[in-house]
Amino acid sequence: RLGRDRQVLCVTHLPQVAACADRHCVVSKLAQGGRTHSDVQPVAGAARVQEIARMLGGACGTSLAHAQALLGGV
Repeated sequence: RLGRDRQVLCVTHLPQVAACADRHCVVSKLAQGGRTHSDVQPVAGAARVQEIARMLGGACGTSLAHAQALLGGV
């Protein structure tokens, strides 16, 4: 309900929470040469399903099916 009339930014490792979002971004970091670099990339469509499946424990058939179910059959 909160997101209906407000912008909400949620950072989570829980696929069940992530699946509730309208949009997804994947945040990653890389330590190189004593410095840490962060990257934020939007994901949509099949990449979104793959990311939720990865969060569930892998991109195997069961995780993919569960990810699709969490996302409402996307």
